[in-house]
Amino acid sequence: MKLSDLTAYNPITIQCHDNPDADALASGYALYTYFKDAGKDVRFLYSGRNAVQKPNLLLMLRHLAIPVEYVDRAEDLLRDLSGYRLPGLLITVDCQYGAGNVTKIPAEHVAVIDHHRVEVQDMEMSEINPELGSCSTLVWDMLRKEQFEICDMKLGTALYYGLYSDTNQFSEVYNPLDNDMRD
Repeated sequence: MKLSDLTAYNPITIQCHDNPDADALASGYALYTYFKDAGKDVRFLYSGRNAVQKPNLLLMLRHLAIPVEYVDRAEDLLRDLSGYRLPGLLITVDCQYGAGNVTKIPAEHVAVIDHHRVEVQDMEMSEINPELGSCSTLVWDMLRKEQFEICDMKLGTALYYGLYSDTNQFSEVYNPLDNDMRD
């Protein structure tokens, strides 16, 4: 799957897993930036019991100006949209649609971008690479293949921090692509 294939959809909603970590926030932010740059009506959100509360993540969100929204209840989101399904495309990032760590939001079309082992079978649009240390690396590589330059220092910092935090301060970096992204 290529990111440019997904630009056929509008609007686009990017959802990271409930109780997001730095990698989920960074990879979702990168996708948000790409689709916003492509002129899409894009939204970045997460759901679950609680909004982000960890001090390091709050600092990340504030200092890097990551435009993620907390949606307390998926039903409220759909009611606000006057529908039963999210219109356009829903992309789950750093998680898989219907898996246990993400609130399932009914959507017209769904794509998955993740670096964990496959949990949900038969997703028509998916890019899953469990060989990577972070979803940030996967998204960085997808952006690179689209020749999307990461010129924004905040976006570069977010992706770097996503890899850093998901690989235990780089001590679990084994894949050459993770090394390339880090460097």
